[in-house]
Amino acid sequence: MEGVDRVDGESISRLLRAWRARVDARTVRELRGTFPLPGRRLSQAHVARLTGVSEGWYRALEAGRRQDFSESFLLRVAQALRLSDAETLTLFLAVTGRRPPALPGAGSELPNGVKALLEQQVSYPAYLSDVAWNIVATNSLMGEWFPWALRPGANLMRWALLDPEAREQMLDWEDSCARVYLAMLRVATNSDAASGELRGLVADILDADADCRRIWSEEHDVVEHRDGHVFRLCLPVHGRREVRVTTHVLLPIQRPDLRFVFITPLEGRQP
Repeated sequence: MEGVDRVDGESISRLLRAWRARVDARTVRELRGTFPLPGRRLSQAHVARLTGVSEGWYRALEAGRRQDFSESFLLRVAQALRLSDAETLTLFLAVTGRRPPALPGAGSELPNGVKALLEQQVSYPAYLSDVAWNIVATNSLMGEWFPWALRPGANLMRWALLDPEAREQMLDWEDSCARVYLAMLRVATNSDAASGELRGLVADILDADADCRRIWSEEHDVVEHRDGHVFRLCLPVHGRREVRVTTHVLLPIQRPDLRFVFITPLEGRQP
């Protein structure tokens, strides 16, 4: 095990030294007017100053020593060293084993490939949602099957668990829908990506609905995603006849904070 730690430490150490060496300290606005005046080389002391920690704390990071480095500190290091998204990802994976958190306002534009894939899906409903199940984008069929998804601020969990329409359209609502979705929320609120918005979503749902509160208190099941889950639907677009569908959940590599969800008839049968 010591050999594994040493190799990992040496790897991130080399990268950090190389990233620091390419930054001209004279171009760093925050260092202007400091004494002594910085030369060309950005030192460990400079990075410590820029990130608000002691030089020893930053030195431990660059030496590859295992410490309890916070996400906020690593993000400040990435900013000080002017790291790209891929370099920031490498730093986080090497130090914490996790991806960096999504930054507020970051990645608001959908990658062209993801947007095109969604728009060109004309056989089945499809949509994109974020980590809090806000609907980010839909294809035309999703809007036809589920008009609620086109409303401003549409959220899958709020509709499925709180809207009376969902209890009519999702057959066997409690067992097939509510218990599964609440189990997913239980996982999400215990994840590294859990945000105030996500925890607020759970609080709102439990405050608003007695059935959800009962299920939440009774159950301890956890579900990570709905990929392959079967639903029985009764939608106006199908003349309110029962349709059995399954969901397929993909994570776009360019936007891992989003879920790409397809809804297809079970066993390929057309609705």
